[in-house]
Amino acid sequence: MRYIIIFIVILATSLMGVERQKQLVSPEVAMELLQTIKGDAIALGTGSQEVHSFIDPLCLMSQLYLALIYKHNKKIFAKYTIYLYLHEIESKKSKKHILNIMSAAFDEKALLSIMIDKEEIDLKDIDDDKSNMAFDRIADVARLVGVNKRPYIMINGRAK
Repeated sequence: MRYIIIFIVILATSLMGVERQKQLVSPEVAMELLQTIKGDAIALGTGSQEVHSFIDPLCLMSQLYLALIYKHNKKIFAKYTIYLYLHEIESKKSKKHILNIMSAAFDEKALLSIMIDKEEIDLKDIDDDKSNMAFDRIADVARLVGVNKRPYIMINGRAK
């Protein structure tokens, strides 16, 4: 039992010392890259401060993040404009969900249905060039910036 406790303490200590992957580009370059995909985002709010967030609709942490935003939406939407970029975590296999959200007439409503209401929606095979190109553009920028988790939140070009 004593050895198990020592092992857990050593493991926990070593994990705390693991350095997070750093952002791959400067804040200025990150902002330039984000500008190229801003039109592909789902924008929430009208505030003057921009927040750019990469989320996956099937990721629990992304779902909690979105729920928190909507819980305090009056305050948050007045102060911030939040740009949500739908970016797949490969293990979640959410590309079909993302393409369905992107191609929906009301993308914010489709996003909320999947992420917060957890509704089972009839997923279609999307063969829409516009949605597929937006998916690829977001993935390219995420790779260049160094997005390594969801939600990946950036303010003024800096990861938070």
